[in-house]
Amino acid sequence: MTKPRLRGALFGCGIIAEFHLRGWARIPEVEIVALADPDLTRAAQRRDAFASHARIYDSPEALLVAEQLDFVDILTWPWQHREHCLRAKAAGLNVICQKPLCDDLGEARALVGEFTGYPKLFSVHENHVFRPWFQHVLGLSQGKSLGTLRWVRLEQNDPGLPPQRFNCETERGVLLQYGVHLVDMVRALLGPPERVSARLHRINPAIRGESLAHVTFDYAEATAVIDIAWKDGGFGQGSALLLGERGETFYEGTMTRGETSRLRIEQNHATVVDETRSPLDDYVEAFYRFERGYADALLGGGPAPQPAAENLVSLEMTFAAYAAAERGQPVAFRDFTRATPS
Repeated sequence: MTKPRLRGALFGCGIIAEFHLRGWARIPEVEIVALADPDLTRAAQRRDAFASHARIYDSPEALLVAEQLDFVDILTWPWQHREHCLRAKAAGLNVICQKPLCDDLGEARALVGEFTGYPKLFSVHENHVFRPWFQHVLGLSQGKSLGTLRWVRLEQNDPGLPPQRFNCETERGVLLQYGVHLVDMVRALLGPPERVSARLHRINPAIRGESLAHVTFDYAEATAVIDIAWKDGGFGQGSALLLGERGETFYEGTMTRGETSRLRIEQNHATVVDETRSPLDDYVEAFYRFERGYADALLGGGPAPQPAAENLVSLEMTFAAYAAAERGQPVAFRDFTRATPS
């Protein structure tokens, strides 16, 4: 006898919805049965391309009234996330929320608190750590194959505007809207830092918030640096360098979508990996890997990927960087998390 499939729905059908839907379509135990977006034409386009049997609605509220679901995947504007997560919680559903969890740290903390004791899954879709190349590197780091990490540098500098145009209008710019991806990679590798320093600049006049960010996370035995920008022209650069006592890894190529990249890994003075990769393929695969893990947790009762309480640490690290930039001096992370009101 065939088991019933998990019934899911998307709130929001913008640019990123394509990649969420591609991933769900690869999971035979899941069916996306409904899509909600104020633009019904856009919702219909997503349905026709990726979820042919899904019903479409002009609001999450209308969708929740009409559908019987197991989970919702929330892709709406960041300032709508808390409201939509709580609506899904009130309906008794498992919840996935696109990063950033909220665009305000106090709201994010409050939201995580409101889900305390909730018996269903509540995860943040933060997929950079699910890039196949990074999963390989993360495994080496956790297994101590590289020895103790001493230096991590992650960069993504784009020579133009972000693909989601609302990012040009928000008060918080490239650090929150994109940089949180790289902050989450740092957290996965090294955990919460001891101190955070940052410099933020507005170098692209078409972007309201900061369009260049340099952030340093200090640890007892390591330093991690992220550099990110939405520039007004110039060259695009992306890379990830990890230096450990017994090896290093170097990824050259965009952290987002692109044509080609290169991953090299050295251990004990010998090159053990030197391969060309497709950033686009890795990007698409990362969505699937997150969603496959979430479906497995729903089906088997295990831990979900990127639980919101864990992802909140990455958001706190990001807002600590804003505080450091505003103060013009390093911020002790533990003091920041204690002192910042919820």
